[in-house]
Amino acid sequence: MTEKILVTGGAGFIGSHTCIELLNNGNEVVVVDNLYNANKKSLEVVEKVTGKKVTFYEVDIRDEEKLNEVFETEKDIFGVIHFAGLKAVGESCALPLKYYDNNVAGTTTLCRVMEKNNCKNIIFSSSATVYGDPHALPIKEDFPLSVTKPYGRTKLMLEEIKEKTFWNQIQFQKVLF
Repeated sequence: MTEKILVTGGAGFIGSHTCIELLNNGNEVVVVDNLYNANKKSLEVVEKVTGKKVTFYEVDIRDEEKLNEVFETEKDIFGVIHFAGLKAVGESCALPLKYYDNNVAGTTTLCRVMEKNNCKNIIFSSSATVYGDPHALPIKEDFPLSVTKPYGRTKLMLEEIKEKTFWNQIQFQKVLF
């Protein structure tokens, strides 16, 4: 069964490789990326490798109006794979508000738009940093949560939001990168 999948941060390294797999499995791919930490050329490579088109919107996930326009234009988005986020742990210590704004506020904006457009499926890219300094390796999802840096805090906040808000009404999957 093929679906239309929105990939936020789809022009980044993990996002573009995910697009290749989605396209190779027969899905239609729509990418939203503000190109802050990515390059549109990666999507040209995706198209060359797969021989299939990627629909691209240069939109920041914090821009609710433009994000909603994407959902209205791209009818029937089945689900979202959410990679759009700042990810440098060291930088998050120097610029914590930038990380809270982008990662937390951006994701909550995305979820509001999804809810408004009746899109009920999301795969959220979390981080092993939500486990702080784990007591053993490999890290397991039932390990105690303990963050030490703002980047990890943003990911943990989103997991807490998921547990206590409308995310409970949508099909949720978490992946660790």
